[in-house]
Amino acid sequence: MKNFKYFLAVCSFSFLSFSPFENASKVLTTNCHQTFHFFFLSEGSPTFWIGEDLSGECDYSRLLNVSVNDSSVSVLHSELKDDNNWRNISELSSLFRTYEEQSLEIKDNIWQNKDLKIYTPIYDSLLAEEFTEHIRKGGSNANSWIKIKGQDGIILPEIEGIKTELIFSYKTGLYINYEISEVHYFPNSYILIFTNQPRKAVGLDTMHGFFIFKIKRDT
Repeated sequence: MKNFKYFLAVCSFSFLSFSPFENASKVLTTNCHQTFHFFFLSEGSPTFWIGEDLSGECDYSRLLNVSVNDSSVSVLHSELKDDNNWRNISELSSLFRTYEEQSLEIKDNIWQNKDLKIYTPIYDSLLAEEFTEHIRKGGSNANSWIKIKGQDGIILPEIEGIKTELIFSYKTGLYINYEISEVHYFPNSYILIFTNQPRKAVGLDTMHGFFIFKIKRDT
């Protein structure tokens, strides 16, 4: 009986010993990994149609309708009935008036065309250490980081050639020392930039995200 109790104690300890992150306290690992899909930008109240798949313990897919109003940006989340089932969403673009997208090329990690160049921010080791310290003190992810740092915790990509204004950043993103994974450019209107964050949150969740910039027209 004593050996059986010992066995249960060992099993319980093994179950509760989760993967540490950046020397933080051991926490439950959820492994929620994000994958984004951009479909189209509809006219009217300009709306970005974006899919987000989450794996791991999250395990669901949702459609994000990010709408730009006169003075604000709103986000509507719609969860899919079947995960990763996006085959009909792209076809919806034929039902809407949509913004025309202009392609960019990547050269030396710079996204560019004849109008503009977009540079990924330089790696900042001081911010990296500051985020590590944030986790050590009980922080958990990009949300807890922003609550403390505010706008100082967001490093924007450099956009050269046109004037822009940041109007939206997705709340899950950690916007320091990230990589640019996709850029969608709509001349005279908007730029959508997806970010890939190599660093993981507590629980090994990803902290990818995206920015929406409004292009300022010369007056």
